[in-house]
Amino acid sequence: MAHSEFAALLSPHLTALFRSAFRLTGNRADAEDLVQEVSLRAYTHVGTLRTLDQPRSWLLKIAYRVFVDGVRRRTRSPVRTTDEDFDVTRRSDDPGPEDAAEGALTERRLFAAFLKLDKDQRALLALHAEGYSLAELHSMTDLSTDVLKARLYRARVRLGKLLATEHATPLLALEK
Repeated sequence: MAHSEFAALLSPHLTALFRSAFRLTGNRADAEDLVQEVSLRAYTHVGTLRTLDQPRSWLLKIAYRVFVDGVRRRTRSPVRTTDEDFDVTRRSDDPGPEDAAEGALTERRLFAAFLKLDKDQRALLALHAEGYSLAELHSMTDLSTDVLKARLYRARVRLGKLLATEHATPLLALEK
């Protein structure tokens, strides 16, 4: 039998076969592997494939059996992964030494720039950063909401400018 004849017999059913395999396996790579295995088995039994009135159901039955056999084979395998194996090989979510050092430098830069603000700007930014709303700040400071917004804006802009000039300074210049 020519490969083209086999392809003509199998191709009308590949989409349904892939959909079924994807539902069984849950991911594309395993579904493609399953379809490939079914195709190989169908090729070895091409005589049966030629004589069938409904080859799709036959192919889907092969796919189901290959899937179940694979699951059984994996559960009987003497090599099993455990959660401990995964945790040992998994990359840690903790920051590495470079990230920790960069974070410490950034924190020092921010604190140094924050200290350069005048005391009113520092107080407003600190309270706002703590989560106090404009209404709460209004009741604490007796300043109108518009004045609070303007002062917070100016404090943020000044802090940003201070950080920008600090950022232009080489990293090692900050180390003392």
